[in-house]
Parts: sequence; C-alpha cells; structure tokens
Amino acid sequence: MSYKTGTIASVTLNDRDVNEIYSVQVHCGDGFTLTAYPLDSNIARIPLVGETVLLFSGIGVNRNLGGNSRLYYTSPIKLQLNPNNNSLPLSNVPTSTQPTNQSYDEASAGNPTPSNVDDDTDLGDGFEEDSNISPLQPFIGDVLIEGRFGHSLRFGYTPNTTETSQRPSWSSNNSSDPITILSNGRGSQGEYNKFIIEDVDDDKSSMWMTSTQKIRLSTSQNNLGTGVQSPAQYDNASIILNSDRLLLNAKSERIILSASETVNVATPNWAMDLDSLFTEIKNLIDKVIDLNDNVEKAHEEIASIALASSVMTHNVTAPGAPTGPPINIASFIQSQTKANVNKVQTQTIKQSIQNILQTISRMEQ
Repeated sequence: MSYKTGTIASVTLNDRDVNEIYSVQVHCGDGFTLTAYPLDSNIARIPLVGETVLLFSGIGVNRNLGGNSRLYYTSPIKLQLNPNNNSLPLSNVPTSTQPTNQSYDEASAGNPTPSNVDDDTDLGDGFEEDSNISPLQPFIGDVLIEGRFGHSLRFGYTPNTTETSQRPSWSSNNSSDPITILSNGRGSQGEYNKFIIEDVDDDKSSMWMTSTQKIRLSTSQNNLGTGVQSPAQYDNASIILNSDRLLLNAKSERIILSASETVNVATPNWAMDLDSLFTEIKNLIDKVIDLNDNVEKAHEEIASIALASSVMTHNVTAPGAPTGPPINIASFIQSQTKANVNKVQTQTIKQSIQNILQTISRMEQ
C-alpha cells in the first residue's frame, strides 16, 4: 500500500450518487485532481478545503472483476495545530474540480486536471473559521477527541505534577483513577493555539463521569439537603450533568429515579429529602385519620344530644293522653341536620385521606 499527501479541493456533501458519499477531490501538487474516499468506515472526519490529508492507494470495490485500486484519505493533518482549521492558503489548489472515478494508478499515468488558481479559496460551503477556538490542554497519556467548535471528549486522569499551561480543574487523591469529561462549548472566549481546560461552571453544557475526583461545581442552590456533600467535597464515583436547562423526557414509558438512600430536590424555597418528606406525610395522615374518627363520633353524639335535649309538650286537656311534638322541634331538626351533614363531610375527608395513605403506603419500601 503506497501513500502520499494531498490537499482537499472539494468535499462531496450530497447523496445524489450513493457511491460517492464522503468522497473528496484532492490536489496532489502534480497537476492532478484525484477522487479519494474515507479510510475509516465508522468515524467520519470531514476535512476543510485546503486541509492536507494522507492518501493511501488500496484495493477497489471491483477488485474481483479486475478493477483497479482506489485512493483513500485519512483525517486532516494538523498543520496549524488548531482544532478549528488546519488548511493552508496554497496557490495550487484548483477551483474547477470535477469528480472523477479514475483510480490513483490511472491518474498517475496522465490526464491532468486544469489548474486554475484562486488564492482566496474558502474553506468549504457553510464553514466559517473561528480563530478563538482553543485546543484542549493535554496531559501525558490522555486520549482526547476534539471538535472544531469547542466541544471535546477527554479520557483522562488527575496528574500529580506537570509543567503544563493549564492545571486540571478537578482534584483527586488517586492520580491514576479515570475521569471522562464530555464538554460542549466553552463559556469563555479562547485564544488561538493557547490551551484551555474544561471548567464545569464555565462550559456551556457538560457531563462529568468521575471515580474519585472532586469537582468544583457551583450549584444553583447552596442548600442541597441535610447531610448532602457538595461536588467539591464528594470523592466517590458520580455523574454530573450541568447546563442552563435539563430536560428528561420519556417518550412512551416512565422516568425512574432509584437511590439506595434518598432522592433530594433543591429549589429556591425548598431542599427536600423525599424519603423523610413522605415518611412525615404518612405519619401526619395516620394522626389525621385518628382525629377524623373522633370527629365523626362527636357528630353522632351531637345529634343524639340534640334529640335528648328537646322539650316535649303534654296534653293538658286530656291527662294521660300521648304527648305532643317538642316545642323546639325546629331547633332540633336544624341541629340534627347540621350534625348529619358534618358527619358526611367528615366521612368524605376520611376517605380522601385514606386514599392518599394507601398511595403513600404503596410507595413505602
């Protein structure tokens, strides 16, 4: 397998020809423009116009039919050592580059492409350079993946001592324990080719997966609940998601929060420990139900007392005749009616409270 370098002249960004997706036109500095295809089948690194790639001549798709070899390209060479743009303003990049299916071997034999020159060739349709994108501070042994616009993935650790431009924004007593940081967008403006370090407070959105690291995160609420350690104190494995807004959405099922201890929710007005909260609510409901039973019995007694307190009239004209209706019958009926209404309301409240109790009891572990 032979190899050489080439400069990107154009990139195929449409799927009109399904056999040409991801292909690029490459100027090799010898008057030819060749078609090259990505070497990696799973990770796509789309180059900019003017960036330099390494080219390999390898087997083609029709090799069993006697087809010639095909040209493959790697990710852009980091000529400017910058994550945003590594193109060079080369005067020999042609502006007129028609796609060709010629193999590397065929192109090497002749048929040059016209070499119209444009010193102001842009970086590709839709791309605008950002010179404020800073590269990520490396530590020896790190595995870093960087996008062009301030997003990154670090598979790292916590170096003890190092002569670097930036120090880790995290700490750990065990330097070799792993940390994984996915960061999307720096909050502070960078400087061209000056290292930057992830900052959980400053980065626009990030996910930190720790093992023993302490993370200096300024939480939106100072009080996270009784006995809760802050991320800057906690040194066991944790996952931190930090952004302006977090949305958890279950499309067809449920969101499940499960904890061996409890679930804490901190808002501007409350720092809630759900385990303690529901325990206290359940105890309160038990007491309210006992009180409700006593109130219900009290209303029955009130109705009985009202009946017993009624004053009966006697038939004075016919001694021994049956007594007449109570003289305070209206007051008796009114008292009895109120007592019965209160009794029904008490029973309704009791049933509602019992329903809540049953629901909470089903939640209890």
